[in-house]
Amino acid sequence: MKLKEILQEFYRLKFGQVMGREADKLEEVFLFFVFSDYFGIPNPYRILFLEAYPELLEEFHRWHRRMGLSTSPLEWIRCC
Repeated sequence: MKLKEILQEFYRLKFGQVMGREADKLEEVFLFFVFSDYFGIPNPYRILFLEAYPELLEEFHRWHRRMGLSTSPLEWIRCC
């Protein structure tokens, strides 16, 4: 193994899980922010996210499964 590969593997093992968890948390916050209107929280940027909703529906499905919800918590999203 080259030194570069060893250092990359060390970095992945040392920090990869932590960075992955933080990325998941940021993704969850983003999804909550995008769909906040549907949870009853006013979102001043809702008009900007209208184009993103269709693209994020599959991501929303993975999110609610990760949260332990067997079906979508929103009545208007039938993803399961």
